[in-house]
Amino acid sequence: MTIEALYQFVREQMAKGIQRESYVSSVLAQDKLSDSGNDKLDETYEADIKCTAAIMYAGGADTTVSTIESFILAMTIYSEVLKKAQAEIDNVIGADRLPGFEDRQNLPYINGMVKESLRWMPAVPMGAAHKADNDIYYRDLCIPKGSFLLPNIWWFLHNPDIYQDPECFDPERYLEPRNEPDPDSNAYGYGRRICPGRLLADESLFIVIARVVAVFDIEKDVDEQGNTIEPKVEFTTVGALSRPVDYPYRIKPRNAKCVGLIKAVEEEHP
Repeated sequence: MTIEALYQFVREQMAKGIQRESYVSSVLAQDKLSDSGNDKLDETYEADIKCTAAIMYAGGADTTVSTIESFILAMTIYSEVLKKAQAEIDNVIGADRLPGFEDRQNLPYINGMVKESLRWMPAVPMGAAHKADNDIYYRDLCIPKGSFLLPNIWWFLHNPDIYQDPECFDPERYLEPRNEPDPDSNAYGYGRRICPGRLLADESLFIVIARVVAVFDIEKDVDEQGNTIEPKVEFTTVGALSRPVDYPYRIKPRNAKCVGLIKAVEEEHP
């Protein structure tokens, strides 16, 4: 869909009075546009709304999805991690509702899963390019002014001197007594090129991961002969973005109550 199509979709919904709360509808509502949908905005201001909305949409559409795909791959491989996470959800939340943002402080293991999903296979392994404003001296090296710099985020998050057994997906590394460093300080980049949507991304990852864990079992797939298919941890890179190569897996509701919770979300967000 184009930027224009997305914008007009919201305008049409507002004209019918059926819009959902979103960035575009909120901005238009604040400007007190009538429900007719025919109000005229300053062209420059309207272009700003469209472009900022597109940046927010596109900025997380690939990176967040890539991280979630890596999370699903990890759950397919590390079944014991999924079981521990489900136990925490069951003990803290129960079976009658889905976890919400307000539950986050009471779900340390789930929080560890969010951090580990960022660290295990970073969506942008070489980060965003920077340029040296001046000569930079590091030990016996000089990085000349004007040099382009690429941070090796993958290495920073897989340094065995910092992260024990870095190839393993292990949310407990962030809990007592290990307390390994939070990957946020590296995963989202640095300085003026740091991800501007990192707070939104963090909240999005939490709610998706917490709710997937709450209602779904994720398992390895089997072939036609009934043999278990071991998924490979292989990634492909498109531009700066890294994501898992397609992998087979099975996902199903944990029980009948979970089916009801899933259907309730589907009805609320068709």
